Amino acid sequence: MYTKPKYIQLIHIAKQKLGIDELSYRAMLERLTGKSSTKQMTIKELSQVLHELEDKGFRNTAKKAVRTTGKMRTAKPTIVDKIRVLWRAMHKQGIIRDGSDTALDQFARNIVNVELAKKGNNVLIMTVAGLNGDNKLATQVLERLKQWQKRVERKNG
Repeated sequence: MYTKPKYIQLIHIAKQKLGIDELSYRAMLERLTGKSSTKQMTIKELSQVLHELEDKGFRNTAKKAVRTTGKMRTAKPTIVDKIRVLWRAMHKQGIIRDGSDTALDQFARNIVNVELAKKGNNVLIMTVAGLNGDNKLATQVLERLKQWQKRVERKNG
């Protein structure tokens, strides 16, 4: 299933590829739907017209549309991505001496492994990337970083 604008586009491409003149094209639209313009048609009627053009020899190579909310969907940054961005920003601000991933992993281990040990869980998180599946733990690390940043900013005020 396509969107209405995509159907209209495909119909006009088919008309051009098949070499259908304007008069014959309008007559075909009238015969199939009772309407002389694709803009007046419903998606069902547009689909009917496109199938007719395919029967006449048009080969549709367009990919099926994926329904979106009207805007392009982008990959949503994960909490771990946000942690890394904040860590680097805090390093640039001079809050953190070592802005490396190794230092970030150590910071996350100190927070997460203590939390897991409190719950009696002996699973250890070795890197920040290990938090990708656990939003609760990743959020704890992110919130601790934010609190640290706010504390330093208030102090330096």
